Amino acid sequence: MGFCRGTVVGRYAAGIAVLLALGACYEEDDQTLPSAKPRQALAAESTHWLEVDDARSPEAFLSTESGLPSRTLAPLLSALSAHYRESPRMIANRVLQLWREYPDTPLDRIMIDLMPAQDMHEKSLGPVAQQYRVLRASGAGHTDALATAMRQRE
Repeated sequence: MGFCRGTVVGRYAAGIAVLLALGACYEEDDQTLPSAKPRQALAAESTHWLEVDDARSPEAFLSTESGLPSRTLAPLLSALSAHYRESPRMIANRVLQLWREYPDTPLDRIMIDLMPAQDMHEKSLGPVAQQYRVLRASGAGHTDALATAMRQRE
C-alpha cells in the first residue's frame, strides 16, 4: 500500500479498506440472543405492570400487588388522577414501581405524599417519580427525596 503513504486521500482509502475488511469478518448471526416472545407472553409473565389490555381496574391491580384493600387505594388513586395528567393505570404503575424499589415506605404513604400541596392539574407524575428514584438511589430518605422532587416540579 505504498500509494497511500503521503496523501490524505490515500490514508482515507486505506482506512476505509481496513474497516470494510474488519466488518466482513463478523457476518454470522448471533445465536446467543434469546428469541423474541410475543407481546401476550410477555404480558402474562409480568405481574408488576398493569398493561393497557388488562381487564383489572387500577385499584384491583394495586390491591393484588400490595395486599392493601381496594377501598383504601381507590380514593388515593382518584385524588392522584385529579392532579396528574397520566391515566389511573399509569399512576398505579408508577406508584407500584416506586414501592417495589423502595419498600421501606408503605404504598399508601407514597400515594399520600405524592399529592401536591397546591393544584398541579396537567402536571406529569413521570418526572416526579424519576427524580424521586434518583434521589433515593443517591441515599436520600423518602421524605427528603419526595419533597425535593415535588419542589422541582412546582
